[in-house]
Amino acid sequence: MHRKLVNRLAPLALATAAALAASSALAADYPSRPITMVVAFAPGGNVDITARTLAPALSKALGQTVVVDNRAGGGGMIGASAVARATPDGYTLMLGSSGTNATVPAVNHSVSYDPIKSFTIIGGVSTTPSLLVVSTQVKASNFQELLKYSTTKPEGLSFGSPGVGSFNHLTLALVKQKAPLRVTHVPYKGAGQAMTDVMSGQIDGMFDQSSSSMPAVRDGRIKAIAQLSERRSPLLPDVPTLAEQGVPGVTAEVYTALFAPAGLPKDVEAKLVAALQSARQDPAVQERLHALGAEVVTMDQARFQAHATEEARRWRDLAKANHITAQD
Repeated sequence: MHRKLVNRLAPLALATAAALAASSALAADYPSRPITMVVAFAPGGNVDITARTLAPALSKALGQTVVVDNRAGGGGMIGASAVARATPDGYTLMLGSSGTNATVPAVNHSVSYDPIKSFTIIGGVSTTPSLLVVSTQVKASNFQELLKYSTTKPEGLSFGSPGVGSFNHLTLALVKQKAPLRVTHVPYKGAGQAMTDVMSGQIDGMFDQSSSSMPAVRDGRIKAIAQLSERRSPLLPDVPTLAEQGVPGVTAEVYTALFAPAGLPKDVEAKLVAALQSARQDPAVQERLHALGAEVVTMDQARFQAHATEEARRWRDLAKANHITAQD
């Protein structure tokens, strides 16, 4: 009986050994061909620009071309799902974000991937704080004045967002949990039209990423009331944080990060972690990200993995508590 068991297990052991040997060989040769970095959004947005900024530096560090592949749709679900299903060999990566790996799964129950478990998190790339911006017609220059002003309107202030369940919408819900801001949510089909209506005074304001709203703030077309970050951005030194204005514990920063499918060989993972670290230190990358209003992530891999996990949990709990789903 014992001999039969050994004979039965022998082929399995040989197959396992062969698979491990193949995996080791793959890691030793990696990368031997071009790498695809998926962006789950259309060209021209914050994540796409960050990916195209990062790709040349990653290519230099890895010795192979890194090609950006836009696979937009479903608020990021289509591209993220494709990467989650891809072979974990290091040749398919994703520049993911708080959208693909936190807020979209938090509000859409049809997401086919787990925002953390379905991926190998290589590390963070950038963080971009959100701003509370309002029309120049709004009679408030700080958050306390905005609270008072919101009580003068029967339905409160009108705040736009790119859509129900968007990062901007969830940020609005987060602030309303912490402060008595009277607001009516006005969902749009994109951030551009919402911002246009803030600038024209059609709606009172919105929460938006600093990278996209900062030019309008600098030009005086809108007013920035507060930054939703732990500290003031050096690009907007005169705009205080919400914490400085009496509302602590409210942060809404969009991150971008490099992901690979779960099950990535450890040697390949280590090479990608080292390459990302080198790319983040590239002066051209840092200069471009700072110009976008973003900060380069300095957390090591383990700390960023913990951060991404906490962000996924935090936004999921917020969406559940406020009954926010993408189908609303």
